[in-house]
Amino acid sequence: MDIHSLTYFQKAAELQHITRAAGELHVAQPSLSRTITRLEEELGVRLFDRSGKNIHLNEYGKVVQRHAGQILREIEDIKSEIAELKGEENQVVTISMYACSKLLPKMIIAFKKEHPQSRLHITQDDTPSFKQKESDLLIFSSMQPSAGEGEVTLIEEEILLALPKDNPLAKRESLDLQEVAGEEFIGLRRGKSLRSITDTYCQMAGFQPEIILESDSPETVRELIKAGIGVAFIPSIAWCGMNRDDIALVHITFPECKRYIHLSWRKNGYLSPAAQEFQAFVQEYFRKVASGEIDLEWP
Repeated sequence: MDIHSLTYFQKAAELQHITRAAGELHVAQPSLSRTITRLEEELGVRLFDRSGKNIHLNEYGKVVQRHAGQILREIEDIKSEIAELKGEENQVVTISMYACSKLLPKMIIAFKKEHPQSRLHITQDDTPSFKQKESDLLIFSSMQPSAGEGEVTLIEEEILLALPKDNPLAKRESLDLQEVAGEEFIGLRRGKSLRSITDTYCQMAGFQPEIILESDSPETVRELIKAGIGVAFIPSIAWCGMNRDDIALVHITFPECKRYIHLSWRKNGYLSPAAQEFQAFVQEYFRKVASGEIDLEWP
């Protein structure tokens, strides 16, 4: 077992397709297949269940994938630390962002003004996991405050209900969530953390929301509410610059609807000085957001 075979295995495990994996690795397909076969022979087990050109990790393969990922990350950490000592540090910071995407442009602009030499690589997917991503930092939301090592809560924010101004409930200061059980909802698509959180709060209120339209765009959600298409959950801080001309934002008294935004990092991995700079910057930026020092007005 060597780095070469683990690298080949990881790419095949990631794509679960021999031909595509060989293409991305720029090697011949037979060479990749032989490497994986030798690894299986060395371990004495099959690592994939095969169906034609498609392959699927079995339970043995998942064990190897978990350890191989850790080994390969450690090797990259060695390279990074050596490069830093040699004065050749890579200034790229990788960030996975699963919450507060509306704040991202202004936050990045502010960071680049202070650290023009740094380069940022940002991904926005659905399920946060350092086991699957190679990110230095991760921003995500949950229903509970931070309780883990290598993680800090950036803000706690209330989740409001946004209704068209002509909705009978729009004049209320607050309401119980069960009062809108019969309303039609506009929501983010399934898999988004805010959607998962608000679906849970609806379950706590005794109903499943009728989602008539899904959109990943906060701006689109705003316009649809204004048009009277439905109601929606709105994070009070991340979306606090929302134009309220034709929208009413109402507090929810039960259940107490809120979420926590967290910053997390690989506690056992190498964090470059550039990543540490961004880590400190994000915490200070969100402190200013929570205190109202940063203007979040929408265009």
